[in-house]
Amino acid sequence: MNERYSPATRRGMGTAAVSAIAFGLMFAGAVPVPAAHAQRVSPLARVEALDLDTATVGRVTVYFAAADRAHAEQLAALSEEAAAYFERELGTAFQLYLAVLSPEDWFDPWADDGFGLYGNPWGWVQDLLMGIPASLDEGALVVGPDDDANLRRVRFVMLHELGHLASKRYLHPESSRPYSPVKWFEEFLATYFAYAFVRSSYPEWAEASRREWSGFIAGYTPSVLSPLDWSFMRDLPPEESGQTFAWYQVLLNLRAAAVYEEHGFDFLRQVRDRLAWDEAGEWTAKSVLSALEGFAPGFEAWAEAVANGDYLPRHRD
Repeated sequence: MNERYSPATRRGMGTAAVSAIAFGLMFAGAVPVPAAHAQRVSPLARVEALDLDTATVGRVTVYFAAADRAHAEQLAALSEEAAAYFERELGTAFQLYLAVLSPEDWFDPWADDGFGLYGNPWGWVQDLLMGIPASLDEGALVVGPDDDANLRRVRFVMLHELGHLASKRYLHPESSRPYSPVKWFEEFLATYFAYAFVRSSYPEWAEASRREWSGFIAGYTPSVLSPLDWSFMRDLPPEESGQTFAWYQVLLNLRAAAVYEEHGFDFLRQVRDRLAWDEAGEWTAKSVLSALEGFAPGFEAWAEAVANGDYLPRHRD
């Protein structure tokens, strides 16, 4: 996620907006680590200090309370499966750490108060760590009575967080930056990794997610249509900001799905090989869009269409 909300701001959003943020996937930061965060103990050290049980599933080390072992090992197995898929496609292996945390142990290194809203999965590239909620009875992603949908949502956001880690390790491992400096592009890449794995391995899951995303996009229209520059959201009232942020995140989900259907995993290879990652500090939202046109035409037309209000998917699942 690119922006975090303080506890007071979240209280001002109301249930609808918080659910919208959850639905839109409150992703871990695609911005440099703030100084206040950089001075704290690392998230992995913080997890280790909780004295939780651990298990190893392939390249994934998972931390959990004893009562949450079954759920934790299922999430670790899914993470291992996704990591193995990325390794087959891109050829590099890396270890992962997964913290499956109860409400009592929950923290969020991106939150202003250090704890955040329970249930928003987060990732920390520097530690190769993801934090995932242990409870499926409460939390930001539990937004309705459909247990299958809630679990699917938690798992997809976890894979999105894994996408942030994979993006760094596979696309720009030599860069000093943990994330792309262009916010929309970092979030798009993380979702692309997640969707590529789900689409390849679990097509029915991918189809259900696309339907859910399309319904969300159709059910809300933001006051500002600006797919590349999200800075305007800071000036919106808290509830509208939450709804709008969620809408744009889901819009990127649908764009990632559409690009994958046309280009498959080769899109990520092209991003790795054809973008000037050593010059990323000079990138702008528009320059990235223009670069993508060189091997995946349609991004500029998509951005223009969204700005003109033409953003609903044209296919039917």
